[in-house]
Amino acid sequence: MFEYLSPRDGPVIDGLEELEVVYAKDQPQYRPLRVLRSADYARSCFSRWTPTEEQRKAIAEGADIFLELLTYGGPLAPSRIAVSDGSLDLDWAKENLLRIPSYRNVVLEPLAQDSDDQGGPTLDPSTTP
Repeated sequence: MFEYLSPRDGPVIDGLEELEVVYAKDQPQYRPLRVLRSADYARSCFSRWTPTEEQRKAIAEGADIFLELLTYGGPLAPSRIAVSDGSLDLDWAKENLLRIPSYRNVVLEPLAQDSDDQGGPTLDPSTTP
């Protein structure tokens, strides 16, 4: 039997709330999901999940974590799972997770060609070398 994890009730990374995008924010049939989305071509989405005390105990006692990826018949997208208490250096997170180089400006608007884009950080093309 599976006991599903829930998204964290709070920011993905404390201090980077202004860069978050919320999926399903206005869709009551779904649970909203806060994500930080990378500014590079991959448009990686980082979310944060918090196990319950029972789930933490099960993991500590050797339970595995299962990941379901919905492909809808398309190719499998690369994925990773990480463990952290969330106390990350914000500059490191911007550079290494969100791939926002420190020498470029960040625009908090969707790119024009992303018609189904949900917003989030994007690189300003006028400052791209």
